[in-house]
Amino acid sequence: MSKISNIWFSATLILIITTVIGLGTTLHFYQSYVNADKQYEDSLKTINDLTETLQEISNNLTTTAQNLQEVSFTPKILIKYNNGTKEWHNQTFIPIGWSLFNATDKITNGNIEYGQTFGIFITSINGVKQDPPDYWLWYLWDDNSTSWTFGPIGAGAYRLKSEDIVAWYLSDGSSPP
Repeated sequence: MSKISNIWFSATLILIITTVIGLGTTLHFYQSYVNADKQYEDSLKTINDLTETLQEISNNLTTTAQNLQEVSFTPKILIKYNNGTKEWHNQTFIPIGWSLFNATDKITNGNIEYGQTFGIFITSINGVKQDPPDYWLWYLWDDNSTSWTFGPIGAGAYRLKSEDIVAWYLSDGSSPP
């Protein structure tokens, strides 16, 4: 074989090798593009599915909240301790028709003590017991006089209304909360 033939053979071989490498690289990057495009499309579908699911959940929550408002409400209940500490409970749903006693039991997670001589008389709220002359008394906010008034009846008999603002106050009764 002549020297020129060897050069042409080597050049052709190099050209074939670079073409195969170039084609392989092109196929690799094309396959990577196809895979990335599929992942992108799958991600978009997942995002759309999640968006639809979140919308359904949101709609269900809205419906549930509307249903809750038809059968319950969130009264404003203050617990004021004799050391000045105040706890407002304004976000607890209670069923329509519940008494102040039922609502107090719920907002304290059952952490109340009471007696039942002439109706329910609460003696301890959240572990804080009455200590005569201080008793757990309840008050009702009067919008007309913009002041607290003693609860008109016992806590077990008083049916809360949605607009009620009530307070439990550990005191001797000489001053409202």
